[in-house]
Amino acid sequence: MKQYLQISNALQKVLTSQCFSKSVVLNELFRHLVEKSVKGEELREVEIAYEVFGKKQSKDKEVNIRIYVFNLRKKLKEYYEKEGQNDEIVFSIPKGGYEVDIKTNRNLIWKSRISKFSPYVLVISLVFFVLSFFFFRGEKSPEATRCFLWNKIYNSDYPLLIVLGDHYFVMARNTLGQMGTTRYMQINSDADFEELLSELPADQDDFQKTDQTYINKQAPFAMYKILSFLGGDKIDIDMRYSSDLEWEHLEHNNTLFIGSYKTQSILKNIFEKTGINFNIKDSEVKYLHNDSTISFQRNMEEFLIKEFASLIHFSTSDGRIIMALMCNSDLGNIALVKYISQPENLAKLKEYTRNFPSMNFRAIFEVSGRKQTDFQIQLKYIDPINIDTDDFWP
Repeated sequence: MKQYLQISNALQKVLTSQCFSKSVVLNELFRHLVEKSVKGEELREVEIAYEVFGKKQSKDKEVNIRIYVFNLRKKLKEYYEKEGQNDEIVFSIPKGGYEVDIKTNRNLIWKSRISKFSPYVLVISLVFFVLSFFFFRGEKSPEATRCFLWNKIYNSDYPLLIVLGDHYFVMARNTLGQMGTTRYMQINSDADFEELLSELPADQDDFQKTDQTYINKQAPFAMYKILSFLGGDKIDIDMRYSSDLEWEHLEHNNTLFIGSYKTQSILKNIFEKTGINFNIKDSEVKYLHNDSTISFQRNMEEFLIKEFASLIHFSTSDGRIIMALMCNSDLGNIALVKYISQPENLAKLKEYTRNFPSMNFRAIFEVSGRKQTDFQIQLKYIDPINIDTDDFWP
């Protein structure tokens, strides 16, 4: 009974979405297919035509049923790419039939369960940082002293501030109507939250602000890898979350940002000026190449992921170094951190930038694979940053 109620609520959410609300025919068809599938009843074109459209079967109608279902599949794909990214229950209609496949988004449910413990996440991640820091108190890393990108940071007189992109939590109702902490893809700042509230009816209390936050697993992985590469406490390192970052924290520091595009916080406008922009609504990276903007969109089919990760590197006139590693998911940054922790890859990047007017550049990589240990990473574009960085960096 509980499971049926969850499916019913999930179905209603789909049917009242922007993708479906204007299509009465597809609404009725989808409701019929879901209800029949839940009951385990066989779905045949004759019965669909009669029960949904009120007409007996004909050859023309047989073709139309297939067209309607084809369009329904397209609508579902559009819905889950946009409005339904955070749905715990996912509907699909496999090709070759009309039965609706109903699955649970286990990653999202796992995150929701973890959100119950979210007040402790910052403490845990800070403990991890401290342990990583002291674990690498040994001899300084020979790679960092020689390798492109890292050697200047290692030998700099400025301390290194590592900014970890963290995700914004809200209080919202789940499919059972209960209030709890969760994350919405389109919300990652107070401004995003206020914009959402402005679109809701004044008496609706489905969304409330919370101070809770969390980081993806890319963050501790990157911290571990980078600290080991830099030799632990051989250089002065501090850490902050992007949600806590203020402009004065960036002064008198080298800065390394690690996080997903949506966690840039106050750094977003700055990184956009370097030529990399992210459209959170469509999960689309826009990259400036030779005065033209190229769009890259994440692709996910079953467990195969194609991700696009960005690297930004520039320095200020007083010698401070700024780097940013950005992606759409854990896979992108885990791959990118591994890439720039290998001397042979850094040597290639140095060669690519040899003829640039400065070491200020942006790059985008294509990452594809199924797991964090099973992926390929390929440099797609690398371009100089030709604007004066002192004009926009604190």
